[in-house]
Amino acid sequence: MTPEPIPRAARSRRHGLALLAAMVLVVGACSPATPTAGNTGASGAVPSLPGGSATAVPGAGVSGPPSAASPSAAPAATVSAPPPVAPGYPCGIEDPQCLSAAAVQQKSGIPFTDPVTCAAAPPSVPAGAPGAPTPSPVTTAYCNLQMDSFALRGGKDLPVVVMIPGGPVPLGARGYLWALARLVAWKGAVVYTADYRSGPQWGGGYPQTFADVACAVAFARANAAKLGGDPSRVTLVAHSFGGFPGSVVALSRYDFAADEPACLAGPASGRPDAFVGVAAIYGFDHIGADFLAQMLHGTRSQVPANWAATDITTLATAKGHPTPAIALLAGTADEVAPITTADEFAATLATGGIHATVTLVQGADHNTILTDPATLSTITTLIGATGQ
Repeated sequence: MTPEPIPRAARSRRHGLALLAAMVLVVGACSPATPTAGNTGASGAVPSLPGGSATAVPGAGVSGPPSAASPSAAPAATVSAPPPVAPGYPCGIEDPQCLSAAAVQQKSGIPFTDPVTCAAAPPSVPAGAPGAPTPSPVTTAYCNLQMDSFALRGGKDLPVVVMIPGGPVPLGARGYLWALARLVAWKGAVVYTADYRSGPQWGGGYPQTFADVACAVAFARANAAKLGGDPSRVTLVAHSFGGFPGSVVALSRYDFAADEPACLAGPASGRPDAFVGVAAIYGFDHIGADFLAQMLHGTRSQVPANWAATDITTLATAKGHPTPAIALLAGTADEVAPITTADEFAATLATGGIHATVTLVQGADHNTILTDPATLSTITTLIGATGQ
């Protein structure tokens, strides 16, 4: 029997659901323990990606962002990441709820941008080191960012959810969110899972990473009505490192979708109406300093405007800032995004007059929190999904 979550500002209703563990990632750029002053390191974890392969995830140790081709350069090739493998049953074939959730209509690999740069990093072994490969220039690839949709047939005026994964990871790793996405859709929502360029080695950085997330929100807003969604009710759900760009996009007065000229959303807003952080990382203190310097193209003293534009403390206290509904979940056994991460973010929001609920999920770690009934309950309660 799953223990009840411990509520902070609000209590999540318990749903007696049996969930199969989703395919989840260990985030590379997140600090593995509660950060202290001066703790700005990042782990170089190797996540298990959909399909069983493993890819090293560079964190703060990357020597520098790849050079990007001029935007006017003709694309040499279009590269599409292989779609993740969908689990046939998200929660177990003997579970009646699972059979219902399996009826959710899923469409995978929906492009939501025209081709954008997704550069491949150069060899990570320093030149001249024993066993170092022959130096070669950075190659620049182009790809469409993709998302997947989940919805029951016949829905009308349903809340809309956009889920983004942790990272930094290659494009195509969003599939580990599919089990949760199906269940949220089954409860009465139109749900999208979206990729974004989460690190410089894949063409990410400032403002691209934030623009990708905003573009995904804008695309969902522009297209959800076709699946029965209400475009005025879009919630962004971010796991792990996704909480960094997700919280920035949610709190900024600036619509980062404007920085994604390849976005296929048209004039729709890229700012979400609500935000949910699931075992997420918020703010600079929980990300490696070297990695941040790569993401933001320099240190705070070198590019103060870039840092100010992505500083949640600055954004939360700025005059006229957005005030989205916010819910944060933290697992009591999570060593990657510990409880203090959510508490600190909630305190930061409070200084700007933004109320956030923090729910502790008893016994959940960084991955199992995605399959805990409290997570499903918190999301569906916030968005007002009352079906099934």
